[in-house]
Amino acid sequence: MQEQESISKKRELGMFLFITVVLFPVLSVLLVSGYGFAIWISQLLFAPTHF
Repeated sequence: MQEQESISKKRELGMFLFITVVLFPVLSVLLVSGYGFAIWISQLLFAPTHF
């Protein structure tokens, strides 16, 4: 019983570190860059051309 709790806590800590160190930063970069790309494409397609 004690061994399973120890393994479970190590796995939980590993998943927490993976989520906070890898997953959230990657998702935030993808979200911001996707938003910027959408703005860029919308300006490219729908912006007035006053040169």
